[in-house]
Amino acid sequence: MSMPLPYRAGIVAATSVMAMAMAMPMASAASLPQDVNGYTDNWLNAGSASVTYDNGTTLTRQSDVLEALQQCSSLGVSCASTTTEDAGQVTKWYDADNDVLDAGPIDNCDPDATSDITETLTKSHTFSWGWNVGASVDVTLVKDKLGVGASAGFTQSTTNATTGAIAITVKPGQKGMLKLGYDMDRKVSNVSIQGGKFGGAQITGLRTETPVGTKRVSQDIVPCGQQLLNGR
Repeated sequence: MSMPLPYRAGIVAATSVMAMAMAMPMASAASLPQDVNGYTDNWLNAGSASVTYDNGTTLTRQSDVLEALQQCSSLGVSCASTTTEDAGQVTKWYDADNDVLDAGPIDNCDPDATSDITETLTKSHTFSWGWNVGASVDVTLVKDKLGVGASAGFTQSTTNATTGAIAITVKPGQKGMLKLGYDMDRKVSNVSIQGGKFGGAQITGLRTETPVGTKRVSQDIVPCGQQLLNGR
């Protein structure tokens, strides 16, 4: 049976042109997080969490693991998380629709094209907290009760990364879109629960993805005939 995709929640933040320019990837590749395609990346779903209660019952459905995890918000229940794998940071990239040209790519693929096409865009994209237990991320539980992503500094459940007016230039034989990125921190944790159902439980394999506050902007430009990040 296929697992439902995890719901992602995020944070609201606006960025000036200067701030976005400072965040553009100009440093060496070794100094930046790994780039991932936000449309196709499946890290959260690549591992499943499970819960084992003190009475020996083990459950693997996302809803069952989430039910156990939500006990951490209850009085009389104490929880502690231990990081078992620090998967590091990645920059998740998404194409920003171009409203000027019907929300599609800037297409300079006419065989007779001889001039560059330049558009100036102001765009945003929602980036999200994520976990692999199939429901909206309870940011308070994750940060305050489990201590995961505590350094992110975010308390809301949704976020927009917004550019200022950014120019994108597409040469003849190319198509392209503005792309927006956000740095995300990935961890795999075990959670020990004392109290609550059956007296306690152990959750293993909880995956979390936390926005860490760095917004980036760049251009997704490919030769005509190839696909952009979003598959167009």
